[in-house]
Amino acid sequence: MEWILGKLSPRCMAVSIFARLIFLLASFFLLYYTGNEAVMPFFMAGLWLCYSPFGVVHGFKMSGAQHIAAIQYQDRQTPTVNIAEHGIMPDTGKDVLEQVQELIDKVGRQGGGCIFFPKGRYLFNMSGKKQFLKINYSHVTLEGECDADGHLLTELVNCGPTTQGKRNPWLSPFFITTGESLQPSNMFWGLQFRKPSGMRTESSSLSDPGSDGTILMPPYATKVTSDALSGTSMLSVEDSSMIGKYILLGMYNTTADGNLVKELLGVDELRPEWVTARRAGTEEAPSFQWLVEVKQVIDKHTIELCRPLLRDCLMKYEPAVYNVDMLEDIHIRRLRISSRWNGLFRHHGFPLYYSVSQAQEMDYGWNAINMKRVAHSAVEDVEINDFTNPLYVQDSREVTVDHMTVRGYDGHQGIKVYCHTCDCLFQYVDFYCHYADMMGGEGNAYANVFRDISYHHPAFKPADFDFHGFSEGPMGPPSYNVFERVRGFRYIKGAGAVFMQPACGVGNVWRDVTFEGGQKKGEHPFYALSYRVKSGMEKYVTAIGYTLVIMMKRKQHSIAFAKSVFKGKLADIDYMSVPRNKHSMFFPGCHIE
Repeated sequence: MEWILGKLSPRCMAVSIFARLIFLLASFFLLYYTGNEAVMPFFMAGLWLCYSPFGVVHGFKMSGAQHIAAIQYQDRQTPTVNIAEHGIMPDTGKDVLEQVQELIDKVGRQGGGCIFFPKGRYLFNMSGKKQFLKINYSHVTLEGECDADGHLLTELVNCGPTTQGKRNPWLSPFFITTGESLQPSNMFWGLQFRKPSGMRTESSSLSDPGSDGTILMPPYATKVTSDALSGTSMLSVEDSSMIGKYILLGMYNTTADGNLVKELLGVDELRPEWVTARRAGTEEAPSFQWLVEVKQVIDKHTIELCRPLLRDCLMKYEPAVYNVDMLEDIHIRRLRISSRWNGLFRHHGFPLYYSVSQAQEMDYGWNAINMKRVAHSAVEDVEINDFTNPLYVQDSREVTVDHMTVRGYDGHQGIKVYCHTCDCLFQYVDFYCHYADMMGGEGNAYANVFRDISYHHPAFKPADFDFHGFSEGPMGPPSYNVFERVRGFRYIKGAGAVFMQPACGVGNVWRDVTFEGGQKKGEHPFYALSYRVKSGMEKYVTAIGYTLVIMMKRKQHSIAFAKSVFKGKLADIDYMSVPRNKHSMFFPGCHIE
């Protein structure tokens, strides 16, 4: 039934519920007349609950108060542009995307301003062309209307998916995407291997088409000329004359065994399955890539950074400086952002009767806000409803997310710091729905702070802190991030593809965090998902599922190929099965205080 509803994608919840009701009644009478009364309650509950392996269209929603505390904003001395004065009206049922985009671009070209949406509902992306709002200029604010009690009165509705699945679908556009002119969606950005092998990577996810390792590179500025220890903000360089306001400070592995990546991971040896980490030495990966702001140029050979170094910058790692173009002062505030997604979600399209395109849409097709390539910007007083990915902060620094509420259908990733996201603050966030990967990140995400965040347990589904490892080959894993006063989370989970493990680097800290929602008594919160012990029937079911996915993705259907994949997976499961009480070894240098 869920598969049929997924194909039909009903927009009306009444149709969805009515179809389920008919199916449940038919199932009830079938079981009754075949003499299976004892199993009827369990069968009926299994069909209805959102734990069903079939996914749920128009799934469980959490009700609750709609109030969001108002924030007092400082006057940024930018003009306010009321969209009503430009003929863009709410509640018309018409797509206003092109008109709003023209206005954003016009305001941006004129130096910026606040684009004000009076109360009402505005529809976007109704054409089926996978269009989205792009903010490509600094000093642009999108602002809605609130009442005196802080209730949001303006709603922006995304009416269609924006999946771009042929290349890096996990970087598909979001409904509101910043920095698209600097870094197009579906493109990784950062420093490349100095000796790339050209290896293509691909996980076992149905929605993963693989990556060829292409990366958009920032321009080289100069090299660092002497050691600088953590805690100092001064950096000696060969020539400061070419350095801009924002830089990427890169350090490289300079030994074949990966001297730098071992330090970043806090290990003495790299395990065989850590393929990306093991590439770091032979391909000379810039495993440390820090997006930081230059406070001032002292003289021809000295610069001062806006903050102290996170770690020692040593000459043995051949550090270098690259210039970065960034947008500044972009704000999204006082808005309810919703979608017309039907809510059908199974992580990576599991099980296999979903197509690749369906799996990609579930995982990456309904995305709300991506703060990409921005600095000194904010998302404030925002409610996000019915998105599989509410918020990414990607390749950005000093972004503040303050007072955000997330509701609606369950989905993929709640809050994700992606690639080179540094020194950002996420605070006063409430989740009223569940995400497979609730909050965390991947890539060189450094020194981000998450505090006063609560998950309110809809349907009693446990939620986890989540780390996915290296993101793309030349990068390193998330390090030096802080989580404070977070409530309702269960595990600190390491997930993602096995070859991108381990999931995070050193220096991640959890303070005053309450772990709850499914832990066994005495169980340690560190949980490396790839190393979960599997035995008995679970082991064989996992191997069968993996084999079917690989056959589907490779378009290989021979019995010999299936046997080879199946046997290889069984061997991998045996090797990768590590008791839970030893999983903390996959999080060296991380601390719970």
